[in-house]
Amino acid sequence: MKQLLMTSLAAMLLSSCLKQSIVDAMIAKQNSASGSPGVATMSYAVNGNTVTNTVQDPDGQDPNGYQLGRSKTLYPGSSSTVYNLDCISTTGELTFTFFSDSLTVGNYNYNGAYDLFVLSYNGTDEYLHDASDSISFNITSYTKGHISGNFSGRLTPMVTAGYPLNTYGAPGSVLVTKGSFKDVPVFY
Repeated sequence: MKQLLMTSLAAMLLSSCLKQSIVDAMIAKQNSASGSPGVATMSYAVNGNTVTNTVQDPDGQDPNGYQLGRSKTLYPGSSSTVYNLDCISTTGELTFTFFSDSLTVGNYNYNGAYDLFVLSYNGTDEYLHDASDSISFNITSYTKGHISGNFSGRLTPMVTAGYPLNTYGAPGSVLVTKGSFKDVPVFY
């Protein structure tokens, strides 16, 4: 009996010295078997100022309140579905709406005729508003429920909100460059 107790204590002591718990090792094995990426990233520059967002375990995010992801939703006031790419960062958020009910690899270009919110940067909302505004998102990979690609654009800042009498700043004065995203999950 004493020998059985000593063996059990030794087993517990040795297992506590492992670098990774048994449960963590099983989860890691499950994630690697499913091909699930461990990190999702998005970065871009707003008038030369870099914004970077990294999310560990992107598939583990709540699909109803995620930091970086894409969701398929019903477009407000319509029977059409759209995809929204959302990124919440310390400087604000980026929301890009893909007007498509079947997201695929390819280029999605939009101009100021849409009058569409795109990002909030340090408290200022930036829109596709003026005819000179445009944004282009290029999805280069859509694999196992994750997308990767790049984007850039020219936007107009909203100075004062007060729909329908919003006041906008200099048309096309906000440059979005060096945009990239990698392994961003798509939530359905």
